[in-house]
This record gives sequence, C-alpha cells and structure tokens, in this order.
Amino acid sequence: MVVTSERKDQYIVDLEELFTMIAKYNLKLNPDKCVFGVEAGNLLCFLLTERGIEANPDKCVTIIGMRSSTNVDVS
Repeated sequence: MVVTSERKDQYIVDLEELFTMIAKYNLKLNPDKCVFGVEAGNLLCFLLTERGIEANPDKCVTIIGMRSSTNVDVS
C-alpha cells in the first residue's frame, strides 16, 4: 500500500484513514516492510517520487547501453 498526500499536514490524516480501514477489515501489516515519511522510494522496480511513478534508472541501464544491430537480413 502506498499513501500519498499533497501536503505534509494532510499525511497524518491520510494515514489515520488507512489504519481505520485496515482495522475495519481486520487486515494485518508486516512492520518489517513498513516505511513512513519518505519522499521517494522503490516499489515493484519503479521509483515513486513527488513527480509520480517513474522508471528506475538502475533497471534501464542495460537497455540504454544496448548497441544497434549492425547486420540486417533483408530476405
């Protein structure tokens, strides 16, 4: 789960709403996997930043570094 807020003062309110819903449906969170108050982070090989969801540059290095094919078979 990812909780985002447009303003920092709204963040606590949004977290309270999330925890209310978690309790309502008797869901559990793994505290070892919880991180709070970060401005950016990795989720499923993507970067979550204040700008939105972005491709992770570490995962793009291989594709960016690929050379173009020099042999073209025109059959």
